[in-house]
Amino acid sequence: MRTWKKRLNCAGLALDVEQGVEAAQQVGHRNFFTGGPQLVGHMLGMSSQVPLPLAEENFALDDFVSDMEQAVKDATVDHGYQIEGDQLVMTKGAPVTTINWDQTLGSVRESAQEAVEERLSSGEGLVEKTITLSASQSQQQDPDFEAIHQEIYTEAVDASLDLESMEITDHVVGVDFDVKELKRAYQAARSGETFSIPLTITQPKVTKEDLGGQLFKDLLGEGTTAVSGSANRKHNVKLSAEACNNIILLPGEEFSYNNTTGSRTAAKGYKNAPTYVAGQSVDDIGGGICQTSSTIYYAVLHTALEVVERHDHQFNTGYVSLGMDATVYYGSLDFRFRNNTDYPIKIVTNSYDSNGKRYLNVQIYGTNPDGIYAVPKSTTYDKVAPTTVYVPDESVPRGTLVLDREQYAYTGWSAHTYRYIYDKDGNEIEKQDMGTSKYNMRPNSYHYNPADGDPSTWVNGQPPAAGSSTTEVPEDPGTTDPGTTDPGTAAPETPGEQSPSVPEVPQPSDSGIAPIDPGQAAG
Repeated sequence: MRTWKKRLNCAGLALDVEQGVEAAQQVGHRNFFTGGPQLVGHMLGMSSQVPLPLAEENFALDDFVSDMEQAVKDATVDHGYQIEGDQLVMTKGAPVTTINWDQTLGSVRESAQEAVEERLSSGEGLVEKTITLSASQSQQQDPDFEAIHQEIYTEAVDASLDLESMEITDHVVGVDFDVKELKRAYQAARSGETFSIPLTITQPKVTKEDLGGQLFKDLLGEGTTAVSGSANRKHNVKLSAEACNNIILLPGEEFSYNNTTGSRTAAKGYKNAPTYVAGQSVDDIGGGICQTSSTIYYAVLHTALEVVERHDHQFNTGYVSLGMDATVYYGSLDFRFRNNTDYPIKIVTNSYDSNGKRYLNVQIYGTNPDGIYAVPKSTTYDKVAPTTVYVPDESVPRGTLVLDREQYAYTGWSAHTYRYIYDKDGNEIEKQDMGTSKYNMRPNSYHYNPADGDPSTWVNGQPPAAGSSTTEVPEDPGTTDPGTTDPGTAAPETPGEQSPSVPEVPQPSDSGIAPIDPGQAAG
């Protein structure tokens, strides 16, 4: 019999406070013959303490037992078996050192519970217990094959990036074997004979060497959009982009735009900018932030990353191709994607000015050992040209029509987007359906003086008043940048269809405002 001793510090042990409180509440509420003496003791002023039990999941205990296992492995060099490459080599009849780890864990928990109670009763900040570990050695009888398996078995663990220390953790190679096969081979061997069985070696998917040399070395996807509109809108786009800059996602982790940026408030620096509420253009806090989510989505479409949640805008944005935008609204609509690669990925955003224009660039870096890349494509259909509506407004001079330049028109569209995945040689691997998008039409709105009557009834485009009055045609504001650097972006809206009796009036082009769904204060 061989023994090891190790000291256990209870300072890091997790306690089940809820269960302890429940036990305390039962004092005096159970059968008198079981709980009564304790209640009487309280009444007579005696000290009676209900101990706090240890939590079932206790990482400090797990780490302690792991340290003991390693100590045993290091100390028992001559234990009757050894690992040689991918083989477990054993000699029949040689003394085999084994430990009953289930029993050991129970003893450790008992000692830890005692240490906790001593600490609470004495008030001392540090209580330690000495754990004695006994190992048995078999010579004549068969060894404990399950115990051997428990000592050898190791689960494969990938190397990973610690986001707090930004250091790469080491990987672990998995080791396993068939217990029944070992037992059969042992029984078939002659006394003193050395035999072996194969080990199952599982290499981790990601090693420390892999991460050390390949971390964020490949550009997986990229997207760029032109940011137009008011200074406040440009500010909001830049602020929301900064919140997403250098975000790292480990394999399997998910990116949430709303969780990353948080609620868009004035306290966080967001300003009033054009948004859409119930289909109308209004100024509200956070206008423009949907361009950041859309640009990230556009970059993701150029990767094989898994899209979890995405919603289209109510109207065509103009800064990305139809079907490639992503609207958001905090607490309701979100844009989410998952890192489905075997390596960490990083989002890099950059808001910059060039040739008098503002741009937003999003790059997604990771590790792409297979050279896979993606190309998104969308088809458009169901075009609906803007109609014309007339809005009575007594402030409008008689005999004139005034175009509402805030509630500018949109052409309605539908779009279907696909993502084509290719290998490094350009062979198509997969065609992914990214869904359909529907963008509403919004009409041209003209204000008129109600004293002139409904303009749709005017003859030859003239109100029924004195012929001296002429219809004022609003000045064409000119065509502005549609707000995108991506090919295939929707061109500025064309003039809406007019009533035959009304002179054609040029329609204002897209001002760069990013519309959102009704009721949203973002975009």
